[in-house]
Amino acid sequence: MSISNVIASYNELSKLDLRVLRVIEVLHRNHEYVPVRRITNYMGLSEEVINKSISKMNKLKLLVRRGPDNVRLTFPAYDILSIHTMVKRGVISAIAPTPLGVGKESDVYAADSPSGEKYALKFHRIGRVSFRNVRKYRVWIGERRHITWLYEAKISAHMEYLALTEAYKAKVPVPKPRAVTRHLVAMEYINGVELFRVKLSNPEDVLEQIILAIEDLLRINIIHGDLNEYNILVNPNNEKIAIIDWPQWMYANVKGSRAILMRDLNIILRYFKSNYGLNVSIDAVMSRLAPLMPSNELPPEKAYSKLIKRVTSLVK
Repeated sequence: MSISNVIASYNELSKLDLRVLRVIEVLHRNHEYVPVRRITNYMGLSEEVINKSISKMNKLKLLVRRGPDNVRLTFPAYDILSIHTMVKRGVISAIAPTPLGVGKESDVYAADSPSGEKYALKFHRIGRVSFRNVRKYRVWIGERRHITWLYEAKISAHMEYLALTEAYKAKVPVPKPRAVTRHLVAMEYINGVELFRVKLSNPEDVLEQIILAIEDLLRINIIHGDLNEYNILVNPNNEKIAIIDWPQWMYANVKGSRAILMRDLNIILRYFKSNYGLNVSIDAVMSRLAPLMPSNELPPEKAYSKLIKRVTSLVK
């Protein structure tokens, strides 16, 4: 469903409809498909009233039924809840109908704030391609029995927001994070285009900016984890960079992180060699980064123990 259709559906909903969506979201903690009787008991309203609202939202493709008495949210419903929260918080006032980008696991749109600032809104879509291949956050899920793609998308968004926050504080060139709710991250709109779309006048300087950013990230124990010519924006006016797309980030002291860092570097160095003839040795770059690398690597459960508690407390 396009964002225009999502907004159109949003405008058709009553306060009661929004409350029903929110209650279903809450009850998803214990049910993949929520029994209608649980909704009526939770809200203290008659089944007739609740079923009327559910039928309306089923027609709008905001709910999916399993039989007559069980329902679950769709991504458009989750979009509506997230947009509603961002509007109530005063973060956004309008969303552009045309996406800035559509990927396998996210959609990005431009938005305006009430004060006239421009933001990028990133809707995380974990589960869009293959339900079996997107369990990246198993360490955060633990023994939770009724896990859904909604919860995984929410974890993905909050993880990205945390990474952006830490990177921005460390003056790494990233979009300034503005707000997060559910699977939606609002961040600074960057005036730039992907690295692969730009013909650089000074590729040596841009490569140096990227390596400096990697150094600054290592100082705060972070590796991007998916660094490539698609996740680096370049301002065509001054060739300043901004690094985007952070759901794959990891701590630098996690077991296996060195291999991920080398993969990121290989991709970047190969790109600059292929497109600009820059022959920079990965060994030389790794020697430069070595003093910033942690002396030992920890298993994920230990390295992320505090972060797991933080993230799971945020996404309840």
